[in-house]
Amino acid sequence: MAKRTNSTDHGRGEQRGTPRRPAPWEAEATLGEEARRVQIANISRGGLMFSTRAPARVPAVMDLRIALPDGGHITLTSSVRHVARRAGTEEVDVGVQFAALDGPAASELDSALASLPSV
Repeated sequence: MAKRTNSTDHGRGEQRGTPRRPAPWEAEATLGEEARRVQIANISRGGLMFSTRAPARVPAVMDLRIALPDGGHITLTSSVRHVARRAGTEEVDVGVQFAALDGPAASELDSALASLPSV
């Protein structure tokens, strides 16, 4: 059986500690002084992926203010780990890894992830 890889693993195998799930959530991505509303494609305990027309690069650190299904928000500092132009579009897919989560943020994220259907 073939080992699953992604475009950011550079031949080292899957790097994620937890599987990503589709998430119909919005977020505000802030890099420097610029904030953009983005649609989350997928999310896990360790990170997420979204698409944007804004330029993005590796390495970079950004804050993501994620709108949760219960109406609340959680802001997570994240490191950009993957940027790839989506074929045939002006959009880029951006994959980020969350910085270490503290107690309240971890609990909020875990609760929100539990609301998502398993893939």
